[in-house]
Amino acid sequence: MKYHIISLGCPKNKVDSERFAWVMSSAGWKYCVEPDPSDLIILNTCAFIAPATEESLEYLSDIISWKGEKPGRKVVLAGCLPGRYRDDGSGGLENIDLVIGPGDWRKLSAWLGGTADAAAQVLGQGSYRYLKIANGCSNNCAYCTIPAIRGKFVARGLDTILMESDLLVQQGAREIGLVAQDSGNWQQNGTDLSFLAETLAARHPSIWWRLYYLHPLHFPCRLPEVFSKYSNVVPYIDMPIQHASDSILERMGRRHGVKTIEKIMEQLDSSPVEIAVRYTVITGYPGETETDFRALRDFLGRYRSGRHIAAFSWYPEEGTLEYSRAIARGDAVDDSTASRRLAAISAVGDALYADWDDRLYGRELSILADDRFTGHTMWDAPEVDAVVSFTQPVSPGSIIRSRITESSGAVLVAEPVN
Repeated sequence: MKYHIISLGCPKNKVDSERFAWVMSSAGWKYCVEPDPSDLIILNTCAFIAPATEESLEYLSDIISWKGEKPGRKVVLAGCLPGRYRDDGSGGLENIDLVIGPGDWRKLSAWLGGTADAAAQVLGQGSYRYLKIANGCSNNCAYCTIPAIRGKFVARGLDTILMESDLLVQQGAREIGLVAQDSGNWQQNGTDLSFLAETLAARHPSIWWRLYYLHPLHFPCRLPEVFSKYSNVVPYIDMPIQHASDSILERMGRRHGVKTIEKIMEQLDSSPVEIAVRYTVITGYPGETETDFRALRDFLGRYRSGRHIAAFSWYPEEGTLEYSRAIARGDAVDDSTASRRLAAISAVGDALYADWDDRLYGRELSILADDRFTGHTMWDAPEVDAVVSFTQPVSPGSIIRSRITESSGAVLVAEPVN
């Protein structure tokens, strides 16, 4: 029996998919790279925002058609789509054999006839992998559906994290990203994310460790020290600041002001280690004035550590506080203004890249080879940030010492030096 997994959305979903793969393998199923020869497809969906929901539904439609082409084929619908839109008994799921929520490997195991007593491990491959350190979120931001989909924040235990880190290294990982909905909120017995990063870096000194999704409210203040002490904790921070106007941050329910973010950025800029920050921001938020927008735009261009900007226009997500509030107040930003502001933020992002272009050109860097021809630097997360093209074939999964010969925004060219 063969199965295939389609994983949509963020790295956290990929970790859930790898856990599903372990359950399938334990039940005697063999992974198939292509869907056509498979007997079963697991669709692990994303439904964080409406476009992601629409993408998930399009995939589901194609898979249901795939099922109808051959008797005996089965479909498992998993992840945030069923987590957000739970079955109300009105039908529409007749062609789906099993529906499970985000990461519900126990239900999958039971359906396959296995036992759900032991903790499921992860099964995957590749030079970069992701390690989930917590589930859920308790921030309850006004625009966000995650708490409704995945529940409150629950940290995973240190022993479990260390065990999974060992497994990922055994499976060939050279870079491991620590992920959660709110990674900075991880703590255990008085320790925090800084301690966890130090522990993992010392345990696996040849592995790159990357930190994702650090809410400013829970930012571990010792991280710059960790970057200085452990060169394999890459000096990169993925931080969803969302905005830089106090009034908008308050309306978003972020529970911190601009000064909190400014203090963090000043600390990063003053570090002896060169740190790259990936901002995530929302513009065109209901009630956002030109003054609010200028504050965001100016903030993003202010700090040397800023390297990447992931910017989005606000979307009226049904079920969120802001969805009903914006309708009641009638102060949603019109589409043309939101688009104009998004383009202006994109221009700031281009300027940040241009500054880094000047700093990187001609330098000799350690680059992790994702395949024979491309890789990424310590300051660039795989799949989402700048890509390095090598001038000659290299060994995938190796850390290649290379000189940057071209640097243009999100495209770098590097010549191996040995």
